[in-house]
Amino acid sequence: MTDFTARRARLEPLLSSARSLADASTERGQAARKRLCSSGLSPEGIDFAFARCLEIAPEEREIEALIGSTATAQVAHVLLSANVFVAAHRAIAIGLAASDTVRVRPSRREPEMAELLLAGAPGAFQIVSELSPHAGDRLWAYGSDETLDEVAVTLPPGVAFHAHGSGFGVGVIDGSVTDTAVSELLPRLAEDIALFDQRGCLSPRVLLVSGGPDAARDVARALSLELEQLETRIPRGRLEPHEAAEITAYRDTASFTGQVFAAGLGFVSAGSDGQWLLPPSGRNLHVLPTRDALRSLSGLRPMITSCAFAGEAALRTSLRRSLPGARLCQFGEMQRPPFDGPVDRRDL
Repeated sequence: MTDFTARRARLEPLLSSARSLADASTERGQAARKRLCSSGLSPEGIDFAFARCLEIAPEEREIEALIGSTATAQVAHVLLSANVFVAAHRAIAIGLAASDTVRVRPSRREPEMAELLLAGAPGAFQIVSELSPHAGDRLWAYGSDETLDEVAVTLPPGVAFHAHGSGFGVGVIDGSVTDTAVSELLPRLAEDIALFDQRGCLSPRVLLVSGGPDAARDVARALSLELEQLETRIPRGRLEPHEAAEITAYRDTASFTGQVFAAGLGFVSAGSDGQWLLPPSGRNLHVLPTRDALRSLSGLRPMITSCAFAGEAALRTSLRRSLPGARLCQFGEMQRPPFDGPVDRRDL
């Protein structure tokens, strides 16, 4: 058996387990949905995430890319975050591509997905309460920048550290896009925002619209209506007290500097060119007019993980060069990138 064949074989039980969880008609799928209420998402939000974001049928070329981009290790360690429950699947897959010994420490706030995946793939990996990597091992860690900084200083020499920290997504609509096309994009952007209640590192927080303040205001108003409609089908889940406080502070700040539109339980704000405002999670978005998208994004490049784009091919090419760590995609696809390696590619 070749090295690639062995690595590929280690992934199959995990993929099979994920497929069985995604099927809501089975006892296993129904039990998973009940357990994942710990994620804080509404039942409809959990269903939506399973349907749109869990990679249950990746193309073979994507699996080949994932294996090809993953270095081998004596032991692979995976530290999971609680924000996006389906992310456990890809993170563990990367560990399995690296080693036949994979140790996973789930978030204490949301351990369910890792346990559910292991139940459907017994022995594929180990769940541990603490990680103790040694020289020659690799650690893939997901979480806030503060958490990852704390982890980094505890690692012994010789451990390869793959840190995936704080980040956010943006959208860009250039001046070549017609009003009709924009109206077709906004429902898809609303879905990108609603997934995981906007807690993921790929979740959009800012939309750049080519034009002046009036253009940004019109798009913000239309997007707020789309989010309000979507919330009737996919209610927002529960918020932690600090999250609710952050939304209140954002709404008040945005009202002072521009215009704010209620969007169900969240808000969409519109500003003026140069008035950057980064909304908190909870289905909130800031719409910013721009005459030069590349200039508007320049100061935040290290934080941008994904960019939904609509417009001319030349600007797409410029964005790809300007944001080498971000995934460029269509609106509606920000939370479902190819299964080809780390979602957050800023360290590649």
